[in-house]
Amino acid sequence: MGTRLASEQVFELPATAAAAGMARRELAATGGVAGELAYKALLMTSELIAVYVADAEPAPDKTLRFSIRVTPERVRVEVRGRAPQVSPDALLHARDAPSLGGYGLQIVDKMADAWGVEGSRDTTLWFELLRS
Repeated sequence: MGTRLASEQVFELPATAAAAGMARRELAATGGVAGELAYKALLMTSELIAVYVADAEPAPDKTLRFSIRVTPERVRVEVRGRAPQVSPDALLHARDAPSLGGYGLQIVDKMADAWGVEGSRDTTLWFELLRS
């Protein structure tokens, strides 16, 4: 049997609504992310990006850092950018949170095995899904 190694990919995306589709394409092409795990990861990736771009004015100097880390135990997705105008905690409890379907971080909270927020001026929103 071979040893399964970890892999990490990092992308710089425009801080616009187009970032969600770009991130989903990269995630879908990532080895080790398939089936129900891929479905959850794709949906939650869109929700994390929506937090950053919901009210953003398109500007060429604004970017998001999108990273995917796959290990034998888990998949971790991170999105880093300028802190959103509304705190993630407020978004988690808001009914009109930025989201594709209106539930935003509530989806991440329900579907992820772990998730969180790091930083203040520039923030990183992340989630992890365990691989069975």
